[in-house]
Amino acid sequence: MEEKNKKKVLVVDDDNNLRSVLVDKLNISGFDAVGAFNGEDGLERALNLHPDIILLDIIMPVMDGWEMLKKLREDKWGEKAKVIVLTVVEDTEAIARAVQDGSFAYFIKTDHGIDEIVVKVKEMLKGD
Repeated sequence: MEEKNKKKVLVVDDDNNLRSVLVDKLNISGFDAVGAFNGEDGLERALNLHPDIILLDIIMPVMDGWEMLKKLREDKWGEKAKVIVLTVVEDTEAIARAVQDGSFAYFIKTDHGIDEIVVKVKEMLKGD
């Protein structure tokens, strides 16, 4: 895939290992992926880079995923940004909140492997 035609993916997660593995796997899979280590950093990168999709953890220091998603939706570009929530939070209230706040998918980290997540990103960006 040509560099300028690569879809941009932002991975926002405070787990250094998971973030690194996801970014590497996405880059190997033909995406232009970058990471952010908390919601504040993630929001800044999202608003500057305008990624095609954001993988967003919920439980993070400095600014959690809920706050980042809320602030993202206040931005003209960010109100329509594609977001996949990727978290260890398994309760139905959290899933409902993620959907209500405009995420497009919700993955429990322990239930989905890296390859599954990459497949979902590809599916969500097909036709864009």
